Amino acid sequence: MGKTKLLILDLDGVLITNPPWKADRIHADGYSEFNHSCVENLNRLLSLTEFEIWLSSTRRTKMTLAEFNLIFKNRGIQTRISGFLPEYPDCKNRKEEIVRFISEVKPNEFLIIDDDKSLNGLEDRIKNRLVSTELTKGFNSEKLEEAIKLLEIR
Repeated sequence: MGKTKLLILDLDGVLITNPPWKADRIHADGYSEFNHSCVENLNRLLSLTEFEIWLSSTRRTKMTLAEFNLIFKNRGIQTRISGFLPEYPDCKNRKEEIVRFISEVKPNEFLIIDDDKSLNGLEDRIKNRLVSTELTKGFNSEKLEEAIKLLEIR
């Protein structure tokens, strides 16, 4: 993997912060609008170090990598998505998917940004790399600071 860090990124509750009882606001490209300040915070994080972005969102099953990269570009996110977390048929939740992915890829450094509560059950060596967001707040400035601190640990 070299010096590149892996960023395992969710969308809902990270960049898309609509409450579940409200319909998503739709961008001109026909896809859900991203929270502008969450996108700015993500771009700040991406400017600090080189990341390979891996999408963990369940939305990854609905579109191609090229389509998602266009969506990211349309919303001003400079870094392209490298890939999707594989869909493991025997994994019951996001936690299991992430554990399996990390054990297969064995990245030197990684960061997870996600609001999925199943991730609270991760073992410490992985959980210590998690920035846990809240559905309607997303990747706000407080979470950006948390991510920056995690990067300084190593």
